[in-house]
Amino acid sequence: MRIEEHGSLDELARAAASEIISVCRSRQADGGVPSIVLTGGTGGERVLSALASHDELEQVDWARVRFLWGDERWAPAGHEDRNDLLADRTLFAATTVDPALVHRVAASDSGLGLDEAAAAYAEVVDGIGRIDLALNGVGPDGHIASLFPGREELEAVGAAAPAALAIRHSPKPPPERVTLTLAALRRADRVWLIAAGAGKAEAVERVLAAREPLLPAARVSGTRETVLWADSEALSARS
Repeated sequence: MRIEEHGSLDELARAAASEIISVCRSRQADGGVPSIVLTGGTGGERVLSALASHDELEQVDWARVRFLWGDERWAPAGHEDRNDLLADRTLFAATTVDPALVHRVAASDSGLGLDEAAAAYAEVVDGIGRIDLALNGVGPDGHIASLFPGREELEAVGAAAPAALAIRHSPKPPPERVTLTLAALRRADRVWLIAAGAGKAEAVERVLAAREPLLPAARVSGTRETVLWADSEALSARS
């Protein structure tokens, strides 16, 4: 795991945004359509905001970028709880994207049930041949997406594991969600973990030390690279 340390979340977000632009430009230069898994939370929102205001934003053809989400809260379309709203208000508001390449998890008012929405999203992810980058915010308990410590969803790791699962009784509200599995996240060329603030320090220390039992954030890695993007406070407990 490579560590990218920055003095603040804003500095981290600007640096990560620059790297995302570089990844997208390189992939498009080769004739490909980059696929990015977005994350929610403060870190995810700050990175998207940094992208939206980046000086090199227009060097990427955002209409030729595919977007997915690592997890989504089971709420109506447009609801404040939904992670996709962060992208709508930041990056998507600042550029032009192709709705056909923006793969949202079905909303609770879509007519699908929670399990049906998870199955439909798994089918979408399975149909995507390559994931270039998966962004993951790290929670204070070491969770990523909606994969929480000690939960049975963490065991969906094999070749036959579904790409997405329904989550009920989440320890963090709202209680119902759809999440990508470790199996799906591990398909990504690049897995980036985002952690900022003293509240993440203990989890980050455990992830870096690979201490058992492994936290969800320590159980995911990219096929090409795994990067921890962290501010100084999040790294303050590092041994």
